[in-house]
Amino acid sequence: MIEKHAWWLSKRWGYAASVALVPYAILKSLWAIGFAVLASGKGIEELHAAMKGDSGQIISFLYSHGIDITAILALIASLLALALVQNWGQKIPRWFLLVPAGVGGLSFIYISLVTFYKLIVGDISFSNTSTFSPWVLLPVYGGFFTWGVTICLAALSYGIRTRKRTGPLKRGMLKQKSHIVASDGISCNVPNTKEIEWKPSSLSWWRRWPEWVRYAAIVWTLIYGALGLYWSLGGSGFPLGLVNDPITQNSFFKNVTATEAGPVISMFCFLGVIVLFKCNFKARGFIRTMLLFYTWSAATILCLAIPDARALIVVAYAPIYLIVSLFWTLPVHYFDHITWPVVNQFICIAGGLLWAATALSFQRLSRDACQYCGRKIDSSHWMASDSAARWARWITYVAILAPAYYDITRIAWLLGIPLGITKELFQSLQDTGANWAGAGLALVSIGGTILTRGLIKSWGEVFPRWIPLWAGKRVPPALAIVPAGLVSIMLTITGIEVVLGFSIRNLQNWGASTPLLLFLIWGIALGVATIFYYYRRQGRCNRCDL
Repeated sequence: MIEKHAWWLSKRWGYAASVALVPYAILKSLWAIGFAVLASGKGIEELHAAMKGDSGQIISFLYSHGIDITAILALIASLLALALVQNWGQKIPRWFLLVPAGVGGLSFIYISLVTFYKLIVGDISFSNTSTFSPWVLLPVYGGFFTWGVTICLAALSYGIRTRKRTGPLKRGMLKQKSHIVASDGISCNVPNTKEIEWKPSSLSWWRRWPEWVRYAAIVWTLIYGALGLYWSLGGSGFPLGLVNDPITQNSFFKNVTATEAGPVISMFCFLGVIVLFKCNFKARGFIRTMLLFYTWSAATILCLAIPDARALIVVAYAPIYLIVSLFWTLPVHYFDHITWPVVNQFICIAGGLLWAATALSFQRLSRDACQYCGRKIDSSHWMASDSAARWARWITYVAILAPAYYDITRIAWLLGIPLGITKELFQSLQDTGANWAGAGLALVSIGGTILTRGLIKSWGEVFPRWIPLWAGKRVPPALAIVPAGLVSIMLTITGIEVVLGFSIRNLQNWGASTPLLLFLIWGIALGVATIFYYYRRQGRCNRCDL
């Protein structure tokens, strides 16, 4: 057992981290206002010119009003440290605090140590400039190093202090209580096991998703609505339309512009916030229908209409690039394809999933079902029947066989067989190395189909014996549901784009074009199979006990 007063459990680390960057924030704020503290007047002028000239519009605007964005980030880092030691921080999901604290702390330690090393070896010197005083290092990199060390220790302390105690510990506590009652000779009723079962408040944060997903959707919608307003006022970075994204030839929104779409985005987002607030109440009849229509429509547009095939390409090529880059130097950099419009697509998918989860939670709430599992008292669920199990097997086999046509053609090209394509296109694929890329995608697809089979097999519930460390252990349902669900969305997006853009001219190279038509069937089948798997793995609900 860990002692209560162990030095690594002290909350003082969090308080120390909360003040470590305050001198840095004060110094940068003074520079933004125009005070030459630990710097010359010339240095402040050069700093202002750089911040107002080469920085983005938002940063330049803030700096022109005496606000330094790094000072704001330093204060946010201080609040993060306080959240690790204050009671209000326990209302935030643990990972939301531990991940940025750990990653940020280690990054700041690394940056500080590299800077100190360069100072020691002479790569950084203050002797050739008089714009900044050497004492600037103390609040800057000294603060960085102090914050990095203390925030890591604070995160370690927080993680240990808030770690969930389960299983044998609870049973031991119950036995100890029974022993005390017996030794005192006092007659009382010992709580039965049903009364001490997990409550929603003691579940993992992601298991309590009906409690927080609506708030997350509201925050996402407000931020994106503000971006829409910013774009409508002439702000840069609008991610839609051929003007801003020339590659998006088959997008539903290829002809939109910022001045047209910006006000529409902001209007629907702010209207969506009102709808999301209404989703916290039970509704009946027409109002319920309209709320469900709006929420599910928003989820569908964000997940399926705004993204395009590049989302799937980025995800599918990631393992290929990771493996190939270990042995060869590639002429094309993988991250060059992850542009802002592509990043925006993933942001929209995330927002769509939040909207879908909110819609599902409200749909269950409004029909008097459990928001956590969807079950109702004295009602049976078809998904748990034998008939549903048979349908699940057939649909899963469809998801397994759908990519076979694609895999055969791509592997044939790698073996030198121009299956379904002209000799000119085949020669072009060999010259550019695209046949290797296609074969790599086929291997990724084959690996995915093997994992898809786990949705209906026993090893999809319990790790097989040949997997080290996890052999015989229960497979967390989320380990299969989350990746399969995301991939099904991206496959469906790609399939819709291919079907809408298909023409007779594509039949000349039928081996290249027609296998892609099955992506829509593949995506839908994988999504439905994942839903069946979710209901098959659904155990007794910790909220309603059904």
